[in-house]
Amino acid sequence: MRFCALALCLSAAVFAEAPLAVSDLVGMVASALAVDRDDQRIARALEPVRLRERLANSTIDMLRQMGAGPATVRQLQALASKSRALPPPSEEPIAIAPQPSASERAAMVEAMRRYASGYLASLPDFVCTREARQFRTAVTRRLSPAMSGPSTRVAAEVDKRWRAAGSYTAEASFVGGTDHYKLTLIDNRPTTKSFDQLQQKVSWGEFAGALKEVFGSGPNFEWDRWEVTGGRRSAVFTYYVDPGHSGYWICCPRVVTAHRGFVYADPQSGAVRRIIIYATGLTDSSPTTAGGHVVDFGEVAIGDNRYLLPRSSVAYSRTGATESREDIDYRGYRKFGADATVVFPTADQPQP
Repeated sequence: MRFCALALCLSAAVFAEAPLAVSDLVGMVASALAVDRDDQRIARALEPVRLRERLANSTIDMLRQMGAGPATVRQLQALASKSRALPPPSEEPIAIAPQPSASERAAMVEAMRRYASGYLASLPDFVCTREARQFRTAVTRRLSPAMSGPSTRVAAEVDKRWRAAGSYTAEASFVGGTDHYKLTLIDNRPTTKSFDQLQQKVSWGEFAGALKEVFGSGPNFEWDRWEVTGGRRSAVFTYYVDPGHSGYWICCPRVVTAHRGFVYADPQSGAVRRIIIYATGLTDSSPTTAGGHVVDFGEVAIGDNRYLLPRSSVAYSRTGATESREDIDYRGYRKFGADATVVFPTADQPQP
């Protein structure tokens, strides 16, 4: 599995489109807190939010316990005040209680493991369009006001706002149990380049890689909470994969790292609806100092059947003072046929 640049952030553009259910707001904030804990940036992204349901103080308290910072909490409290006259959510969007018993938790974990072990074998060969929009934070240089003359110091100043850094589109296929990608557009222009010629950090591996990496290493799962995801109640478990069992790597240069995160699953069937992965063990001296990935699964039709497959994902990375993010959408799922082209890995195009 290869996740070359990993990122996660809240997008103000998404928030501004339409009034949100409280569960959608919780899911976005919870995902951001799992990877990108820039309190001021999350708070700014909440400013244009409009809700269609009442945000309760108990929900804000849960998000605070999960790591929401003071600026984020203030914005959430402002949203709660504006939403007082709105109807309450039909179900508590995030809750610890009622906590399942030890036997119930074990049954849920076993259902998740069964689902993951049979998931890839159940999928047909398919192809879809994978569209990625890239963003960066900027590092600017300025003269230190305290110095002048030949010894003037140049200081780096980080702009925390996300700035568009291009886009690319690929034909993504799942054939023979493996992900394959063919780059088709760069900044909406046709291209014959490969991913390695793109000269930008990119992420891939969401079809086969994420589930294999999280469940294939036999991690222990620990109960965390209940959360409403996509209108359905999900059981949320934490996991950890140590360096010796990890196949999760970031670049560049290539570094295999331990990772931890969350798995959101249907409590009965074990069907996985969301995976949050973030790298652990990175330090300020590492080439990449932070990384994470969120994959959201949704029901799609391929032929006469329906499957849970990636519908969107967000990837985040930090290298030095510069942060990178990719917002990825998956559309146009269809059966793999003669009109599709599989690009198999070569020496300069590593296996996803």
